[in-house]
Amino acid sequence: MDQHGTDWYAAALQNLTETVIAVSLQEQVMLLNSPAEQLTGWKQSDALGKPVSEILEFSTKSQTLDHSLLLVPVLQSGQTVNIPDNTFLQESHAAEHLISGQILPVREKNGTIIGALYQLHTKSAGKSTQPKLGLSEHDLHTFIENAPIAIALFDQQLRYLATSQRWLEDYSLDSEHLLGRTHYEVFPEIPEHWKTAHQQALAGSVLRDEECFVRADGSLQWLRWVIQPWHESPDIIGGIVMLTEDITERKLLEIENRKLLEQFAASQKMESIGRLAGGVAHDFNNMLNVILGHVGLGLLDIDAKHPLYDHLVEIRSAAERSAELTEQLLAFASRQVIEPRLLDLNETIEDMIKMLRRLIGEGIEFVWLPGSSLGLVKMDPSQIDQILANLCVNASDAISGIGKITLETHNVEFDEAYCLEHPGYLPGKYVQLVVSDNGTGMDQETLKNIFEPFFTTKRAGKGTGLGLATIYGIVKQNKGLIHVSSEFGSGSRFEISLPRQATGEKTTVVKESVQTPPGKNEVILLIDDEAMLAHTTRDILTSLGYQVITATTPREAIQAAQNYQGTIDLLISDVVMPEMNGRDLYHTLKIIRPELKVLYISGYTVNIIADHGVVKDGIPFLRKPFSRHQLAVKARQVIEQDESSEPAQ
Repeated sequence: MDQHGTDWYAAALQNLTETVIAVSLQEQVMLLNSPAEQLTGWKQSDALGKPVSEILEFSTKSQTLDHSLLLVPVLQSGQTVNIPDNTFLQESHAAEHLISGQILPVREKNGTIIGALYQLHTKSAGKSTQPKLGLSEHDLHTFIENAPIAIALFDQQLRYLATSQRWLEDYSLDSEHLLGRTHYEVFPEIPEHWKTAHQQALAGSVLRDEECFVRADGSLQWLRWVIQPWHESPDIIGGIVMLTEDITERKLLEIENRKLLEQFAASQKMESIGRLAGGVAHDFNNMLNVILGHVGLGLLDIDAKHPLYDHLVEIRSAAERSAELTEQLLAFASRQVIEPRLLDLNETIEDMIKMLRRLIGEGIEFVWLPGSSLGLVKMDPSQIDQILANLCVNASDAISGIGKITLETHNVEFDEAYCLEHPGYLPGKYVQLVVSDNGTGMDQETLKNIFEPFFTTKRAGKGTGLGLATIYGIVKQNKGLIHVSSEFGSGSRFEISLPRQATGEKTTVVKESVQTPPGKNEVILLIDDEAMLAHTTRDILTSLGYQVITATTPREAIQAAQNYQGTIDLLISDVVMPEMNGRDLYHTLKIIRPELKVLYISGYTVNIIADHGVVKDGIPFLRKPFSRHQLAVKARQVIEQDESSEPAQ
């Protein structure tokens, strides 16, 4: 190679904005580029051949760093060693710089380690002029060719002058047919913005960026690149140097970390909403219960033609809607009180088909495809109702005119390999419920937000934005999975996978009576620490034909049970009260009245009720706010329950 060749390699190294120091296997300095000279305070001519520990003196605030501890692993085993955070570099004239960086091995083509390369970063490093190099052409060629990053040197016409081996490997190039060709001949489809960057570098600018490309196999590749001029002399630009580094792995980690942070933020948001809903649920439900109770009693006493009748009906509707909103918020936050049972999804859905057909428009075809030999799931039947009603209404709203909604079930199993390829899935056996439509579909931005509470694309008055949020909460509460696929103009598909139960017999779901069952003059001991609600519930039970003993504290209830001479057929007790919770009260009363049965009532969320030992399979429980009809049905069920089938409490 002629003198110009040596100048090209020298220029490539000297014009790097990165601080670079090359050392031999004997730990002697072989190269100190211009930024390194400015950083260390040494001239290259003085530093050549000296031990690198003499040129670079590293320390932390507490101790001097032993160079051999950093450099030996690089030279002996080819490791890349990171320089510890908060490392200081002592300059020759006593200045101190806070630095970071790494030490990389330099190898020949056959992989033999021939030295090491220090890459240092400091805010105090600046530009400098180019001193005369005292290196041989062979040394320069070796260090450019074996640099651990992709480097290419070009003249003013963008012809290749030299490249590192890493450049050839990264871009699948042949060195024998590369030198002398222009960059645009080698890459004819190079983006225009890169051509602009080349011209800016030839005019003296230094440019750097990170960019994403699509590989031939369709995968993504991220590159960090730097383009800067190199100088034949202080005033003449000879061409440009390009450096590229594959940072795909780092970017993928950043993306994964960002997703984890988004998931954490979403979970924190859900927790906050759950706390908010749980905080107001008790008092709000109690007040709604008073409203619904008095409205129900009022409707019993007046004729349908009475001027106030319609007003009372509207009040009842508004209160019921308010109760539904509270229930939806609790469902989203997975704090809804539930009564899980072993269910056959096909049978549960069959009972809902007529209702679902009424929910969707007349011009929409409804297709039901039940899977065969379906496994059992364990969840509250009312939650299945909520899921299907919300999904079918949404699907119907997405269809303009004539369309099709398909509801199907089947057994599925996800193994480890499938879950690795499909993020969000967990290994296991499931029963899958699928609702699909051929409506308008959703764009990707909408898909990102569909489970957010209060997010809706419907016009004002047509939706609260809690439907899908409710479904999400229900599925998570039952340890299930939910996945949505949709494209704008191509419909949507919701897949809900519920854990398949390995053992157990399905529960027969007793259909609630349409008629309100009256009492048979039984005696009920009622306790609720909210006096207003206690009086309202007493009036409802009296209207149903029961005799009612009312208390507002556990002490009053115990005293009343001791004083009453006849049989007390049922205890209706609030769960969370001062002095004693409902469960402990029942156990106390059972000592003096062994025949006593109990029905628990509460407006608190599931996590609070669970702390008081009430949320167990089979324990009679009624959520507040409840209607006169719901109270009548539940009280009748408990009173008529066979004592041998009562659950242990």
